Amino acid sequence: MPQTAPGSLDASYDYAIGVTRRAGSNFHLAFRTLPRPMYRAMCVVYAYMRISDDLVDGCDSPAGNPRLALNDWKHKVEQLPDPADHPLFPALGDVMSRCGIERDWLLQVLFGMERDLDWREFPDFNSLSEYCDQVAGMSGLCCQALWGADLSQTRELALTCGRAFQMTNILRDLVEDSSRARCYLPADERVHFGCPEQMVESGRFHPAWRNLIQFQIGRTNAFYAEASELERLLSGPGRRMFRIMFATYHSLLEQIIRDPDVVAVRRVRLTKSQKLKILLMAPHCSLASRFRHCPPRQTDADSTPSAPLGQQLNS
Repeated sequence: MPQTAPGSLDASYDYAIGVTRRAGSNFHLAFRTLPRPMYRAMCVVYAYMRISDDLVDGCDSPAGNPRLALNDWKHKVEQLPDPADHPLFPALGDVMSRCGIERDWLLQVLFGMERDLDWREFPDFNSLSEYCDQVAGMSGLCCQALWGADLSQTRELALTCGRAFQMTNILRDLVEDSSRARCYLPADERVHFGCPEQMVESGRFHPAWRNLIQFQIGRTNAFYAEASELERLLSGPGRRMFRIMFATYHSLLEQIIRDPDVVAVRRVRLTKSQKLKILLMAPHCSLASRFRHCPPRQTDADSTPSAPLGQQLNS
């Protein structure tokens, strides 16, 4: 097999594919079902997110300084699509130019991750929603661009889908985040439900926390119901990929719906057989059946998640 020259565009794409493979992503096998150009582009976007996340986590930070590493990475991203001193950037610049990915989307991801370094609680859902848009919604916009979607129609739905995915992550990771003295759920909502500092008291999930979690589950599932409309606006490989990603995250939420107490004791995961089933079946299954009896989220001022909590609870 011919070798790609170091520093070439093909070598940069190979680098992105290698990062994606080594990360053990649930989605790498799904990416392989895409046409070759779309597969390589998806790996580039995934590699960008993975590298950024590892810098913030300290995995790849020089001298264990995530702040320094993130600032340096941000400076490089600001130069895109011009070449920069990193093996991913030739391929990333190429994908940006060919697919219409905006540099600001990539930077917004870093601003969201920067929020994790400068940890402070979210006072309300408005602030949490902005964070979800940065760390998840921007990825959605990148995917929509790669799939050839009409962003004038799909942009808001892509952001809604990002909120659904990130809220699922937040619910899934409650125990892990609590061990680091963090809680991503809005402070005003914790106060409203009367949640004590600890989720678990005397070995049991505190009832106030259970009520708060049920509220978050309802909101998150409504986001999924609304975001499922994206299926209708996508076609071909993009629609199939979207179905896989959507089914994977929604299956995690479904586990939490069946047993909300589980989030107080462990991180919810999908089994290998569940992942395989999704990979084989989801591309061919419409999302409509998942939400046949779930009305779409209302969008008037009294019922959107950005409305005051009391209005949301009464809607």
